[in-house]
Amino acid sequence: MVLLPHGLSDSLLSWYCNIDHLADAGYHVIAPDMPGSGESDKLSHLEYDPNSAAEFVYDFTQELGVEKLSLVGSSAGGLVAGLFSLEHPDMVEKMVLVGSGGFGRRVSWLLRVLSIPVLGEIMYQPWFNRKMEVTKHLFHRTSPILDEFLPEMDRLKALPGARAVVLRSIRSSITLRGLREREYIIERLKDSKVPLMTVWGAEDRIIPVAHAEHARRELPGSIVNVIPECGHWPQMEKPDLFNPMLTDFLKGGPAQTAEHES
Repeated sequence: MVLLPHGLSDSLLSWYCNIDHLADAGYHVIAPDMPGSGESDKLSHLEYDPNSAAEFVYDFTQELGVEKLSLVGSSAGGLVAGLFSLEHPDMVEKMVLVGSGGFGRRVSWLLRVLSIPVLGEIMYQPWFNRKMEVTKHLFHRTSPILDEFLPEMDRLKALPGARAVVLRSIRSSITLRGLREREYIIERLKDSKVPLMTVWGAEDRIIPVAHAEHARRELPGSIVNVIPECGHWPQMEKPDLFNPMLTDFLKGGPAQTAEHES
């Protein structure tokens, strides 16, 4: 089984280009809307922080009776996957972290500004979801795939309570200075026995590709792939490269780009 935690302000739509590929490769795929995201309930009493999200993933797998799984996490979902693997290493067969949080302080100016009360509420408006803005922050270049999923993305962002959950999630782990130190997982991953691949877009504007180089130095047993001319969502912007890379790794193949090997 492969479970796909998405990132902040996302939904299962962030795996739009990957679910069928994994299913066709023979995997049982689960891509949940994380608490407060997508179609899931926006409950005011919940904590929307990475550790609570990792606990949700564990409870979710227990409800399903899952004993073993592989985790593929994007952005903040990568941090959630990493936390889950550290708490329940015997459950995790392999892990893929895509443009993941947890590798250092540096994150985009946008996330840092959204962490500021009042200013974040002013900035996080419907215009933020337009094609130009999504391209600017999540993709390196515009793509026809945007026309397929943006209307649904905009609908989900406009659901009652959605904006409040996004801002609470950001503020739980990010400040004006960047990612909170308590969310760093790279030192803890050094002792992990779970096979790990990290994937970054070379032009990631949300969580910079410098984190991939940090992973290459600090986690020498892992595979590090950097996809050229690609932004924060390589799984959607470059699925023709990302999908075979992913299934090669899950199936035990090399899973490395010719240009960026570790």
